[in-house]
Amino acid sequence: MTAGKIAPLIGSLFVVGLVCPAQTPLELKPVAVVSVANRTANGILEPIKCDSNSNIYVLAFQESDPPGGTPVTKITPDGKASVFPLPTVKDKRLQILDFAPGANGGVVLLVRDNEGQSYVESHTEDGGLDWKFSLPAELRAMQVAVSPKGKILVCGLWSSAAGPGGESTKPFAAVFDKTGREEREVSLTEDTQASGGAPSAAGAETGSSAKNVRRAISYSSAQFSSNESFVLARLSAGGAIYIISPDGFEVNTVHPSTPPDTQLSSVKVDGDTIAALFFKRKKGSAQSEISDVFISLLNSQTGEEQGQYHHSSWQLGAALACYKSGLFTFVTTGDNNQLQIVRAAAK
Repeated sequence: MTAGKIAPLIGSLFVVGLVCPAQTPLELKPVAVVSVANRTANGILEPIKCDSNSNIYVLAFQESDPPGGTPVTKITPDGKASVFPLPTVKDKRLQILDFAPGANGGVVLLVRDNEGQSYVESHTEDGGLDWKFSLPAELRAMQVAVSPKGKILVCGLWSSAAGPGGESTKPFAAVFDKTGREEREVSLTEDTQASGGAPSAAGAETGSSAKNVRRAISYSSAQFSSNESFVLARLSAGGAIYIISPDGFEVNTVHPSTPPDTQLSSVKVDGDTIAALFFKRKKGSAQSEISDVFISLLNSQTGEEQGQYHHSSWQLGAALACYKSGLFTFVTTGDNNQLQIVRAAAK
């Protein structure tokens, strides 16, 4: 998924999603621009991750990159960059499906080989392999998130035979340890079909409806928050945003309120605060340019909206990398495709 640029000129389980009175969004303005030395990009690919030290992990796409062949670039807050080597097995390149900040400045990669086998592997800050394990063959893995204590959340689709009707596909999420032992499968309330009721957007289906299931799971993001919880967001469906304990229990579910004519694009977390970014496409644009970006801050424990922000600045773009204490950090490209990070705040 490409992060679009703005067009010029511009516990117990409970479900939460409080509706607050309409308010005028605060306008975001750039407050600092940091160029990343000797790094260019033709585009920024989602996902974009951020660690507890505000280091950014991003896929800086080059036109020559094959699908899944863009390496992870780590950018420090002062603009220094390092690139992790592309993973290989038996001299064959693996496809990167997702990634997460690892321990001590490293990175954890979710990868797949040419035969469809998926792996989770951890690389140290200098690119060396730390540990690796394979995932079940029935799992089409799509997202990964890692806790500082080595708990690994893997999400995707689980396929199994469904008799005469064909293959059955259902959402899957589980917590693993670093050896690949599954500690607990996560039961996500809105990903399952209620008895006698209609399935949710991500519920298990067979046949043609499986396409909708795949889309809902594919367009999701996973990360670990400093409040000691995993955050799994179903982006294509405008939510839900699941809060999951490190032991694999669904704690609660947050439903962001979607501004009119917008699409949920990404979710970032800062402790108990969720920053949900929505974009609006420019009308009449042949290239699906983005005209406006809206960001809603939500409390992950109550679902209450804490603030609304907006911008239509081409300088900021829509690739939100970090949110911390009122400061929004975007990754974008400047003149001559120069990679840069832009920090913004309400003014």
